[in-house]
Amino acid sequence: MGIFICKKHFRKRSRKDLNSIKNIGGLKEVFYSSVFQSETNGCFYEVTDVQKQRFKRNKLISHFFEKFNDKNSYQLFEFGLPYDISQSISPITQKLKRRCESNGIELFGYIWVYDVGEENFGQHYHLVLATNPIIEQKYPDALKMDFKKKNIHGAFIRNAKRLERYLKVKPVFERGYRKRLFGKSNSLKF
Repeated sequence: MGIFICKKHFRKRSRKDLNSIKNIGGLKEVFYSSVFQSETNGCFYEVTDVQKQRFKRNKLISHFFEKFNDKNSYQLFEFGLPYDISQSISPITQKLKRRCESNGIELFGYIWVYDVGEENFGQHYHLVLATNPIIEQKYPDALKMDFKKKNIHGAFIRNAKRLERYLKVKPVFERGYRKRLFGKSNSLKF
């Protein structure tokens, strides 16, 4: 660990100026970097705000897949949610929670990550759910749903390690001023 020295600001950010971010859906730009000095050898190093966000996102993804890696105890599902269906993911997660509860499926936790890709309808979310194990090979009706008259499709996760790697290597994208890029359910504690 190092000793904090100073913070360098690269761009001016106003709390009132919502038009300061020009490239929504593009790679996130660096706003500041923190300079640290190593306690062991005295070398200086910088950590940017984008590196911090990526580290926190990857830590959350690792924790989720470590906690729910037992296939005998948990079943994982992944949803690809287009950004044009809803700019906020919380109404969709609330609807999924209610549907699971009414159909007797126990929802242990979820994570979501904002992503941009040309092959997957541009801006979208990856929502990963952990439920109790489902014995039938048929996809449960509780997870088939529509939101604002558009169908939301999910699928069983066949290879959890591959999905974890895929989500971790993604760069951090810009979503807008003061908007979250990843999140988790309240049941996930670490």
